[in-house]
Amino acid sequence: MSVLRRAVPMTRTSVITATLAGLVLSLGAFAAPAQAADQAISDASLTWGLNKETGAGAYNGSCNFLSAGTAGNTGSSRAWTESDGFFKVTDGNVSVVKDGPGTTTIASTWGNKCQTGAGTNVSPAGVSALSNNKVVLKKGTGTADPVAKTANIKWDGSFTSVFYGGLTYWTASNPELVVKGDGTATLTATASGYGASMEDTSAWVTIPGSKVTLAKFTGVTIGEDGFVKIPEYLGVAAPTSVEAPQVSTGATWGSFPADFVEFQGKTGTQSYWYSSGGGADVRKAATEVAVGWTSKASPVEPEATGDDKNVKLNVKVPDVAVEPEPEIFSWSVESSAASLATATQQAGGTFGATGALPGVKVTDTRTVSAGWAINGKTSQFQSATGTFDGSALGWTPTVTNPVGTVTQGGKVNPNSPGLATSQTLASTTTPNTSAKVDAVLNLVAPSTALAGEY
Repeated sequence: MSVLRRAVPMTRTSVITATLAGLVLSLGAFAAPAQAADQAISDASLTWGLNKETGAGAYNGSCNFLSAGTAGNTGSSRAWTESDGFFKVTDGNVSVVKDGPGTTTIASTWGNKCQTGAGTNVSPAGVSALSNNKVVLKKGTGTADPVAKTANIKWDGSFTSVFYGGLTYWTASNPELVVKGDGTATLTATASGYGASMEDTSAWVTIPGSKVTLAKFTGVTIGEDGFVKIPEYLGVAAPTSVEAPQVSTGATWGSFPADFVEFQGKTGTQSYWYSSGGGADVRKAATEVAVGWTSKASPVEPEATGDDKNVKLNVKVPDVAVEPEPEIFSWSVESSAASLATATQQAGGTFGATGALPGVKVTDTRTVSAGWAINGKTSQFQSATGTFDGSALGWTPTVTNPVGTVTQGGKVNPNSPGLATSQTLASTTTPNTSAKVDAVLNLVAPSTALAGEY
């Protein structure tokens, strides 16, 4: 494994600009060996925005948003205030991020939670003016078997989904993901909250915790470092017990899992989780779930067994012996440094910078091979004055001059989930391939990052 050190200085001026520097970006390659079953996972991340409605405007002039942790009891159906202290950007292993300017991702705050990435107010109509906020759960633990394509991972933490500025809200605690070998998967959690009613504003009932299915999946294929998948919604029938009839026509009709929808009947927001014929139907479908972890698997070599035997050999040597060229698998990095230039402060106070990963050249001349993959992750940013997490860095990989079929890795947004967990730069499942792999680096450091060289 090669270790690349990125030097990017951070200094703060009177206009709060900064130069970010120095992290450790580790790139590793594996040449598709047999893998150990049931890898132990201790750093799994889960990133999800539930659906687009969860970041839309509300018709009472407020908005719907996500908050880290379990919110307190308002005592009645009323809008949250900042002084309540219910809204949290982070709580233990859970944080909330949202769209920032352009294609950046920033921390969701009390001040920007009802804004789009461009800084305008979110809208209760259409899909063009949304916050696209997401919860990020970290430090998930469990097991994963990339050979059997199974996984069982649990997270310790909670997040709260708030509608109409706080008139109604519910909490999901300690999610658990189970992936089966047939590609089906479920994400469950303990749901609790408070029941409200638009018809009776005096109604306010505590909902005790119960296990519900947040999402179901089909066609899940876990890799060495996780998977990205949109849960089932489109074409799914809602339970027959729903208060408003389901509309089962149009391109966006569908439903969240039945027991989840039934739970939402207690909160007063049931119709926001299945198609009911309203203008919000285009925002109700479940959005993409990203699950990632660091693979700790290593090649498993079979144990040699057997008895010593004498074997009589025969060989004929020709007049001219031709030595075959050796088959190789190799990879190299063009440079040991990359610059992210000078970071600039963005809306919300975060610091953004971009740069380029030095090119990685991969050559595999093996004629019998299950392929290879180049993965990378970042360490924590450190300086004499402070630290911030390596998840602040993301990348957009590209593959050039491929020989054979080489697939570039997916885009990894900063903080969603970022490169603190191992992500794939490029990979192939076929022998005799080569390519040059590059990536654009995108850093979004938190607003709390102190000045200094990291």
